Amino acid sequence: MTSIITAIWGKSHVGYKRKKNEDRFLIKKLPGMTLFAVADGVAGNAGGALAAQIVINSIQECRFFNKNLEKDLSAAIAAAEKQIHLEVHKNPRLEGMGTTVTAAVSYKNKIHWAHVGDSRMYLLHHLKFRQITTDHTFIQEFIDDGVLTPAQAKTHPLRNMLEQCVGCGETEPDCGHLTIEKNDRLLLCSDGLTRHLSDLQIKTILQTKSVQEAGQKLIQTALEMGGTDNVTVIVKNCMTRM
Repeated sequence: MTSIITAIWGKSHVGYKRKKNEDRFLIKKLPGMTLFAVADGVAGNAGGALAAQIVINSIQECRFFNKNLEKDLSAAIAAAEKQIHLEVHKNPRLEGMGTTVTAAVSYKNKIHWAHVGDSRMYLLHHLKFRQITTDHTFIQEFIDDGVLTPAQAKTHPLRNMLEQCVGCGETEPDCGHLTIEKNDRLLLCSDGLTRHLSDLQIKTILQTKSVQEAGQKLIQTALEMGGTDNVTVIVKNCMTRM
């Protein structure tokens, strides 16, 4: 039987403009699985870093039953939301804290994922590059309707306004799964990357030979183009094993 294994690399950088890093990421190997996630604490709100850490901790503690992995990820996000609300109840100064999250688990030849906010997951498959997740932002509807192009959205004054984040009210994570093949490459990232790089730039860099070289080059390019936000990437390469 042929199964999919992965080489994976991740890193987070505070950037050049922020005093602290409110991004968090997770890479965890499990029996027959790899769990990985990126979270971005909501900028400008109290406790963004704490909210991001809470959702990462919840996902790290997630128990998977191999039947509905997307449901398991969603349950971990729901548990994190309850914990964030509890922290706010104990400390009202944290009112308004929240976080994005894009989480995935690889099992056999599939990637199961859950997503809230504007961190993203991309897939590079046979040189075709596409965004898997959809941003939960105010202007996403304008992009979907063709009113704004993705390039125009990058400079729109409301580009950072989230419609959903974990801890900011009731959330409904988007969930899904996809089949992966040998030499497919996955990217999870915070918006500190995508606010600076176009999809074409990301695709080109993602084709770099190793996952570490690709990830480092993505971060370095975002920094060279301003580094205005924390930037976090996880790059995953898929291979086969008999």
